[in-house]
Amino acid sequence: MININKIGDYITGSYNNKQFGIKFNATTYKTMLALQDKANNATSVSDLDKIYEEFEPLTKEDFNAKIQAFAPNIFVDSSNRYYLQSNKVVSSVAMPEALVQRIKDSIDKGIDTTPLIKFWTRFLRNPKLRKGSVELRHEFSNKVFNYVNLKYTNHELANELVEKQGVTQEVANELATTYQVKITQEGLLATFKVSNEITKKWILNDKDEKEQVDMYPVTKTIDPISGLITYGDPDKGNNENRVFEPAVQHQGGDEFYCGDKLGHVIRVGQVHRLPDWSFVNTNDNQSCVKGLHIGGLDYIRGYQGSGTETHNVFVDPAHIGAVPDDHTGAIRVIQYFVKDAFSGVNGSIYHSSTYASQTDKQWSDYRAEIIKAFGTLQESTAKQVANETAEIDAI
Repeated sequence: MININKIGDYITGSYNNKQFGIKFNATTYKTMLALQDKANNATSVSDLDKIYEEFEPLTKEDFNAKIQAFAPNIFVDSSNRYYLQSNKVVSSVAMPEALVQRIKDSIDKGIDTTPLIKFWTRFLRNPKLRKGSVELRHEFSNKVFNYVNLKYTNHELANELVEKQGVTQEVANELATTYQVKITQEGLLATFKVSNEITKKWILNDKDEKEQVDMYPVTKTIDPISGLITYGDPDKGNNENRVFEPAVQHQGGDEFYCGDKLGHVIRVGQVHRLPDWSFVNTNDNQSCVKGLHIGGLDYIRGYQGSGTETHNVFVDPAHIGAVPDDHTGAIRVIQYFVKDAFSGVNGSIYHSSTYASQTDKQWSDYRAEIIKAFGTLQESTAKQVANETAEIDAI
């Protein structure tokens, strides 16, 4: 009649042919066991129905109370829509379901939701949202957060775990699975970029003529006895000394700024940006068009190969122009920051906070700015807003 099981951090079971599963709570568990005992000793259907009525509320979690405890900058309306709030003033833009689910999962696992909230705050500053229609906002925000929630399984690592550690394939796959892109503590998106290293440079020789030579000096040693000269690897120095170009476009396509220099060069420790938004195709339905391209783990695998370099890249959500494929593809942006190169060593440390450069006070200002830009939501009109959004969902 009432079945209860404690499995790890959860209480699962059934009552009156209904299944349930909630996070473990000692008080709730004790109360459930007492009602289970009463049900087992019930002598009439009416008595059992009363026990069911008393038991049912215990199977429901007050998730809104958790939200207020773990994420006070989120407001949940009576229709279970999630909004950004600042000093009890609530934005009128509902969070997409993909973000809401990520927030719920984080709270269930005890993971700090601050990065997600900061990501959403930055994203709401995106000009594509602020100038677009309600339908465009809804579609674009869903695409972005579907993309952010994509996962990647390293099958080579999974197979190694099975062979060397003897775990099951299911457990190995879970251990070898991660998000394709990450969200930093400051709310930036941590993605990847594939490039080719530029190994030649132009100089003026002794005849005042231009000549192409090796970018990096080759180390040479000589054996003092035999006179044999040995050539080592080029001395590239720190990553900041190295020069790269886009793996696909090379020196073609629109020029972009690397620091303060316009061209087709990529360098570690520099901001890379296009002159303005007219250089970014923001149509999510088109691929391989204007804009700076970065992506997740699945995307870069298609471009990695002999002679390529891979970079960790930070991008502000406000700088995302399009998500042409929210399953495995690239995203197009107007600006990004290159943190490092996989094959070398940085001369400096570049934290995401260095690029973000936002203080807690600035985040409070940002929240207020966003809410003012989009208007505010009153609880009395929350149901109407939810109905309007539901109509957009059906389009």
